[in-house]
Amino acid sequence: MHLTSIPRHRLHITAGDYARILGALIAPRRNAREIAAFEREFAAYVGRRHAIAVSSGRLGIHLLLEAMNFAPGDEVIVPAFNLFAVIERFCQFGMTPRFADIRRGDLNVDADDVERLITPRTKMLLATHMFGHPADMDALTRIAERHNLVVLEDCAHALGSRIGDRQVGTFGRAAIYSFSVLKLLTTFGGGMIVTDDDALATAIRDRLERLFEGRTGSGAWRAAVTGAVMDFSTRESVFSFGAWPALRLLRWFKGDIQQQMMTEQPHLDRSLNPASSRAFHPFQAVLGRSQLTKVDELIARRQAVGKMLDHALAGVNEIRPLASQFGGAWNGLYYGVLAERAADLCENLFSHGIDAETSEYRNCADLEFYNSLRRDCPVAREVESRIIRIPNIPPLTEHDVSRIARTIRHFYSLNEAHEKSTVRIAASGA
Repeated sequence: MHLTSIPRHRLHITAGDYARILGALIAPRRNAREIAAFEREFAAYVGRRHAIAVSSGRLGIHLLLEAMNFAPGDEVIVPAFNLFAVIERFCQFGMTPRFADIRRGDLNVDADDVERLITPRTKMLLATHMFGHPADMDALTRIAERHNLVVLEDCAHALGSRIGDRQVGTFGRAAIYSFSVLKLLTTFGGGMIVTDDDALATAIRDRLERLFEGRTGSGAWRAAVTGAVMDFSTRESVFSFGAWPALRLLRWFKGDIQQQMMTEQPHLDRSLNPASSRAFHPFQAVLGRSQLTKVDELIARRQAVGKMLDHALAGVNEIRPLASQFGGAWNGLYYGVLAERAADLCENLFSHGIDAETSEYRNCADLEFYNSLRRDCPVAREVESRIIRIPNIPPLTEHDVSRIARTIRHFYSLNEAHEKSTVRIAASGA
């Protein structure tokens, strides 16, 4: 029996951060310059000329596609294992997504499968760096150059991930980052577009200026309070004696309630209206600037916890940890494993106070509302049922990691014993 529980995620926000957030909420106009400063610092950190803050990653993709002037019917190759809302952004502009299968080792798009999908109508390639593991950008950019494709990088998970001496997000024409509460750097929502394309950056900035002229971001207080609640509810004592018991009670009544609360169910989502979005708020820039100074430290700590998990889980044949390939360096955001009986394992871990989760990502090639675009992507289909994210938050100690590994080993040993018992009973009955 353990007195403390382990949350799936932790934010890293100080009392000083909250004081500055409060100041920016009370006097947003006085703090408006914080946004430009955050953009400059973020661009310098990633290694691109331009960074443009937006209120959501979805809005960022929308603005990019709008500025690039693709025609209805133009095709975009996307990884099948994906967030449906990303695919829907292309569909909203009348583009046709073509689903490419992925690799088991890192969940990123299979470059060989991408090559097979290219037609005269193919105009864009989406390179997603899943769970922070870099995609094979060398192969993907070579393909794009041969076929004159625009490469857009989805770096929602991948701030600080690298290929050689370059950060991901610097290989395509543009890249999009997410700053939700579950990301490495959080601004309680929001995102960032980065690019070296001066004309593209100017077009997007002009569009934002027209959209939000004189507006500082309605809903900012709600976003700040929601983020603060998430922060405090995942701190050790609050999570152990408040959030986890409450979630366990709720799950007793309705097993999937936590997944429903945390995961948006796939649906048609083609009505995003930029004019209805809110502007990126100065309080988010204040928080983002502070978070950016901690990113390398958080990456190093998450990578260290990941290595401890690798060692502790070695020899567990029923699971396979993800690993970066092709010389890529993982930023440590999510520790993913492919597991036998994944849903049951997650439930068992949770019952022992370890808040692991199956992924909200799906094999979009099998979603019903993409029937006309359906394509067989067997690896993505397999991964959807087997992927788990295990906590690897920076505060974890060797003791915590041993506890996670011990719980996983015990789960599989019990199942093995049960299966052997079932076989013996069946044999005796025969």
